[in-house]
Amino acid sequence: MLNTYIKFSRSYDVLIKLIIALLFTCSIGPYTVAIPGEVPITLQTLFLLLFSIAFGWRVGGLNALFYVLFGAAGLPVFSGYHGGYELIDGISGGFFFGFVAAALITGFLVELPFSKNPFGHIGIWLIGHVIILVMGGFWMKRFRPDTWWDNIEVTLPGAAIKSAIGFLIIQILIRLLAGRKEFYNQKR
Repeated sequence: MLNTYIKFSRSYDVLIKLIIALLFTCSIGPYTVAIPGEVPITLQTLFLLLFSIAFGWRVGGLNALFYVLFGAAGLPVFSGYHGGYELIDGISGGFFFGFVAAALITGFLVELPFSKNPFGHIGIWLIGHVIILVMGGFWMKRFRPDTWWDNIEVTLPGAAIKSAIGFLIIQILIRLLAGRKEFYNQKR
């Protein structure tokens, strides 16, 4: 979506965008926003989907894959600045697989013509979060067969909030990068 407006050298475009995505995802993504009386909201899915939607499936998929590999290697890049293979092998493992799947799928969908429409664009954000939650839920069901849905259900408001914030960030960036006249004249 932002590939039209942000271009680096031909040889290094994907690499530079990947480095930028990894820096944000690994440094700010693990931050957790505590809401009194509610489930904390992590920023990892916001950044994983943001860079997939901004730069497409290649950058987004590699960002998600490296993020999971860095965390599995023990770097503190997962939620709450934790890391280690035991997190991937544990109850939350499905979410990590969901990160990669959602990054690839949303990055692919954003390159299709319907994504230029604001309704299509917000739909892509929601699809990304649904993929993550479904894969995480099915994995979690192995560990908690009776309460897995309750654990997924409490994350739905956070996923909706992150989808809305991500949608707004992309729209603001497009407007800033494209300029006012071009923004209003583009075919959506």
